[in-house]
Amino acid sequence: MKSVLVIFSQGAASGQTLLEALSATMVLATFGLNVKVCLINEAISLLQAPHHTAISMSSSPPFKSAYGMVESFEFYDLLPVWVCQKQQAQLQHLKTSIEYELVNLNPALLAQFNQVLYW
Repeated sequence: MKSVLVIFSQGAASGQTLLEALSATMVLATFGLNVKVCLINEAISLLQAPHHTAISMSSSPPFKSAYGMVESFEFYDLLPVWVCQKQQAQLQHLKTSIEYELVNLNPALLAQFNQVLYW
């Protein structure tokens, strides 16, 4: 079975590009590839639920949030999400219910995958 590592470095502020990348990742998992997701840099913020104000709660957003998409990774066997160990300090400020695991992204780990995608 082919294995793919998808590394996200962009946070939710990147907008539609990020949503499309998350969707493509879920499609890869749907078609029988062994997919692993790793979050680095601003993408670590995807583990934090967005803050909603009373005004934004009354009008639902037209598209699913990036956090909501990451939250649904459990249905695609994409959990635990990997987080680069160098950014462990950032995780202390996040309150997340999404399962994650710290990893050291090194050449040996990357070599275990047939393909590495960066988004």
